[in-house]
Amino acid sequence: MAQESLQLLIELTARAREEAANALSQSRRAEQRLEAQLRTLDQYQREYRQTLQQQLAGAGMSPATLANYRGFLKSLEGAMERAERNLAHHRTQVAEHQETWRKAWRKVNAIETLLARREEQERLRVGRAEQRQTDEQASRARRAPMGSEF
Repeated sequence: MAQESLQLLIELTARAREEAANALSQSRRAEQRLEAQLRTLDQYQREYRQTLQQQLAGAGMSPATLANYRGFLKSLEGAMERAERNLAHHRTQVAEHQETWRKAWRKVNAIETLLARREEQERLRVGRAEQRQTDEQASRARRAPMGSEF
């Protein structure tokens, strides 16, 4: 009965470990998407700044166009700040999911180790019982009179 209970416990904790691994995987994918989004926003901001500098250095631009460029750059900076905050949040989430997965893995490993030890103890117990039985039979055979077998 204890073996069956441990086996059920292993199955349940293994399922929890799998769920933790899935959550970790999803968090990592979200983190990667946010990193890509941030890189895209950064690249776009650099390109936009470069275009602005080129136009200012060249023929110049009207104050309204300059105000539009600056406004757009400011909104890009805001988007980048939000993306950085989201990325920081997701990195924290990834770390939490990773720790949850590690704990679940250690729990499954500990229960599997316990089950293996119990199985080994049972194997040794059975082996000793068989050895005792063999020793008793050998002892009886030695004590029995030699000629009484016929």
